[in-house]
Formats: sequence, structure tokens, C-alpha cells
Amino acid sequence: MKLMEKKNLKKVAIAMACVAVLSGCTAKSETKGGTDANSSSTKNEKMMDKDDKKMMDKDDKKMMDKDDKKMMDKDDKKMMDKDDKKMMDKDDKKMMDKDDKKMMNDKKKVDFKLKDLNGKEVKLSDYKGKKVYVKLWASWCSICTSSLPNLDKLAAKNNGFEIVSVVAPGYLNERNEKDFKSWYNGLGLKNIKTLMDINGENFVKSLGIKGYPDSIFIGSDGSLANFHAGHMDDSKIIETMNSIK
Repeated sequence: MKLMEKKNLKKVAIAMACVAVLSGCTAKSETKGGTDANSSSTKNEKMMDKDDKKMMDKDDKKMMDKDDKKMMDKDDKKMMDKDDKKMMDKDDKKMMDKDDKKMMNDKKKVDFKLKDLNGKEVKLSDYKGKKVYVKLWASWCSICTSSLPNLDKLAAKNNGFEIVSVVAPGYLNERNEKDFKSWYNGLGLKNIKTLMDINGENFVKSLGIKGYPDSIFIGSDGSLANFHAGHMDDSKIIETMNSIK
């Protein structure tokens, strides 16, 4: 009996040892599994952090690129606007300087040495100290000829300025000198001083005249004060002449 009890106790001890071994293996396995799980979780977290960082870096870069572009576009536009303005100001100044210079040169150029219908020479300098209204016209211009009678009456008055008319025989389809004189003498005009610029060489061409009628307003200093292309009635002529010195 004692022998059997000993054998049974031995079996129980072996069984308990096996259970303990098995329990240890399970625990180890669980521990390992937990470690693996933790490791996997950490790895995943790392990967997510990396991906998030990548995405954030990419988005940040995009945003920065966009903002930089905006800023650059804005700055470029500012710079371009500034440069354009500078260039325009410079060009405008150049143009103004050029126009002013041209006008000053034109003022110096205003002069004539022409002949009246009797062949007598008349110069602009003869009117020194006086304002002069000059009407440029042609015998074939109906608007020109229709206004001559009124201009003749105006020339008879004391207007505070001289009135001169200029034609250019042989230029822009005007009659030749002889035919023009013959035609003009039949008009019966008594007060207008009419001068001839043969072929337009001494005065008309220098003004770049391409059509008629034209009005030139000369100041008392002998310079060109104003110019008008086209017809002007007497009241407008008087108003313009009174506005210059």
C-alpha cells in the first residue's frame, strides 16, 4: 500500500511539473506575443509618424510654395508696376521734352519773307511788336473763299492785331502766280493784305501744311502762339488773338 501511494505521489508530482512547465511556456509565449505586439505597434506608430511627417512636410511645402509664389507674384507685380511707371514717366518726360523742344524750335522757325500782289517784299519782322493773325488758304477752297469778305471787314477795324492772308501759287493745286493775281483782283477785297509764297517754299512747306484753311496766331514777340486747322469764324479769331500776348 505504501508502495502504491509513493507511485501515485510520484505521478502527481510529474503531472504538476508538466503543468508548471506548460504554464511557463504559455506565459513566455504570451510575453513574447505581447512584446511582438508592442514592437509591431511601435513600428506602426513610427511608420504613421513618418507618413504624417511626410504628408505634413509635403503640405507645408505646398503651402509655402503657394505663399512664396503669391508673395513673389505680388512683389514682381509691384516691381513691374514700379518699373513700368518709371519707364512711362521717363518716356513721358522724354516725349514732353521732345515736344517742348520742337515747339521752341517751331517758335524760332516762324518767319516769312513773301511778296504782296504788287511784288513788294514783306517780312514778319516788319510787324515787330504787333500780334499777327495769318490765314492760309487756296482759291479752290470754297470754305476759304466764302469767308474772305468777312475777314476783309474785320481787317478794316482796329482790332489790336494785324491780319494777313497767305496763298501758295503752284503748291497743293493752287493756280500759278499770274492766274492767281488775275483771279484775286476780281474779288474786290480792299483791306486784307494778301501775300504769295511761291510754291510754298518760304513759309507754307516749313509748317507742314497739307490742306486749307489754316489759322496761325503770332505773338508780339514774333513767335508762334497758336495754330488751328480748319475754318474759324471772326469771333473765334478775335477771342484767340486777345488770349495771346
